[in-house]
Amino acid sequence: MKQLNQREKMTVAIGGGAVVVFVLFQFIVFPLTDGRAKLAKRLMAREKNVAEMRVLQERYQKVAKQSGSLATLLAQREPDFSLFSYLEKSAAESEVKERIAHMKPSESTEVDTFKQSQVEMKLQAVSLKQLVTFLERAESPEQLVGIDKITIQDNTKEAGTLDVTLQIVSVDQAGRSASH
Repeated sequence: MKQLNQREKMTVAIGGGAVVVFVLFQFIVFPLTDGRAKLAKRLMAREKNVAEMRVLQERYQKVAKQSGSLATLLAQREPDFSLFSYLEKSAAESEVKERIAHMKPSESTEVDTFKQSQVEMKLQAVSLKQLVTFLERAESPEQLVGIDKITIQDNTKEAGTLDVTLQIVSVDQAGRSASH
């Protein structure tokens, strides 16, 4: 075999060193840095999930608190409360009962432990003062009764009066009748 001269030995040593450095980087350094990048990415994803969970937890607590306050208001309301009779009473007190063209209860929408009852009511030829008095009596946060929709038009037969169509809603506990 031929002996390598100094220059060739140096070239082989540099080449061998380059191969060792290449192997070192390829199989040790790069996998470690890739692993760190993947770990950092997973960590960011987990942090995002935790933040979303906190937001959902806050939302849940808010809904649970609101649900609790609704349950408290419902417990304070008389047990035989009905939206239909409540509106008839309010109409009588505000002197618009004789102006009721129709009152139609609508289907209830049920969500979890609560349901929403609706009554559509049409008043004909009422004065603005009568309407305001009726609205003040009918809409009641304590009774969980509110106006969902209102349409007001001038009455064409009696000057200075209005025709009003109202959609009034009430919240009640599921399983109880609140519209009849």
